[in-house]
Amino acid sequence: MRVDVSCKYMDKSTVVTDIVDKGLKKIERRVLIFKKDAPVHVSIHMEKNPRKEEYFCRAHVYLPAKVLVAQEKSDNIDRAINKAIAAISRQLGKVKDKVEHLRRPRGDKAKARPEGEFDDGDE
Repeated sequence: MRVDVSCKYMDKSTVVTDIVDKGLKKIERRVLIFKKDAPVHVSIHMEKNPRKEEYFCRAHVYLPAKVLVAQEKSDNIDRAINKAIAAISRQLGKVKDKVEHLRRPRGDKAKARPEGEFDDGDE
């Protein structure tokens, strides 16, 4: 998994780096299912509004067939990062469920029906 972290109008502090690392661990656990297909790229951009105390955090996750995006703002950089990571985690959970559903074998439905029961209306 390739990770890019960038900052604008602010310095990367150890606290911010720790929060980003903790969030990346959450994302990495959810991305394991996609590593078989193709590499995954995660991009996190943090920005401070130069005129007032407001922070923005944008997170992009580039999956093999989809791009997930989360953009959050807050008066605290920690809160903005956590909100963006939580939004990406929710989106990854939904995509992961869809992928797992599509990878399930199709024969289970036919085996689960009792004998003598048919789908079509003809009898």
